Order: sequence, then structure tokens, then C-alpha cells
Amino acid sequence: MKMQKTYARAVAVLFVCSALLLAVASCATTKTRGMQYPVYVTNTNVIDLLAPEYFDGTVDSLYLLSGSFGGTSFFVQAFMQADQSGMFLTLLNDFGVDMGSMTYTSENLSFDSAMFPKSLKGQYIAIDMQFAFYKPEAIAAALQKSGLDFVVEQTGGIEMRKIMKGKKCIEEIVKTRGAIQIVNYLRGYEYNLVEAQN
Repeated sequence: MKMQKTYARAVAVLFVCSALLLAVASCATTKTRGMQYPVYVTNTNVIDLLAPEYFDGTVDSLYLLSGSFGGTSFFVQAFMQADQSGMFLTLLNDFGVDMGSMTYTSENLSFDSAMFPKSLKGQYIAIDMQFAFYKPEAIAAALQKSGLDFVVEQTGGIEMRKIMKGKKCIEEIVKTRGAIQIVNYLRGYEYNLVEAQN
């Protein structure tokens, strides 16, 4: 009899846990339904990639790209071409050997790189580039729908962009002439893009 009660209790606990997991999964699916390339900016705030038409100006430059995540750091060259038709990024090592690429247009997103784990989705690379290069009003509108704020501050030749959740800064982008720094405080990573001199 005691064993039956213990078994019944275990089944009840499993049922409750399963119900909770299904509820969480259902919420996540509902949040991303209708999104082509969903990105979780925080663990609960999700947005879709913005259309290429919101790119601010044009870029056709070679950058020195350095970054860090936890205790790991990397350094590569990044050739970027981007405008309102799409974003094209090629990663190269010091010898000019292809280390990966990302393409984002209105029809397609592709990302392949030996530098990053296969589990990393291309939209998570693309979104940081969008936060840095896209029109502020388009970024702000997308983030506001998800319950986040986008703050832009101009001081001299420095533009600072911040993604905020209440008073907490999730990500900060600092743009100066020929250089961009992206720091994600929530996920604990940082990118630095410095335009290579001709």
C-alpha cells in the first residue's frame, strides 16, 4: 500500500513537471510564431531580424574583428558589404584564408564558420550587426514590441546605442569614426570592429 502511494505521488510529480514544461514550451512557441529568424535578446524578450531595407547607409570595408566570451578570445579580419539589399560578411584569418561567412537578404539567411559552434544560429550574429548599423527608429520599434527600450546618445563624434530592460543595460554599442564596440552585459561577450587602413 505504501509503495502504491509513493508510486502515485511520483506519477503526480512527473505529470505536474511535464505540464509545466509544456506550458513553457507553448509560451516560447507562441512568442516566436510568425517570426522568420527569432532572436532572444534576453531570456524572455524575443524579436525577429529586421528587414535589410532598414540598413543605415552603405558599408564596403575590411575590419579587424576581435572578440571575447568568458575566457575565450579571437581575432580575425572581417570583410563587410552591406546596404538596403542585404548584409554580406566574410571572415578571414591572417593569411587571408576563409574562416566563414554570413549572408542576410530579404530572401535568405545563411551562416557557416569553423570559428563558431554549429549550434550558433546566424541570426545571433546578424542581430548585433543590425543593432550597430541599422536605423535607430527601426530598431527601437522592434524592441519596444518586445518590451525593451533602445536609447541613442550622441556626444561629439561618439554615438552610444543601448538596449535597456527597465534600468538594466542589456547591450551597449559605441560607434566612433572607423570603430565599433559591442558589449553584451547579459550574455557576457564583446566584439570590437576597427576599420582597416588602406
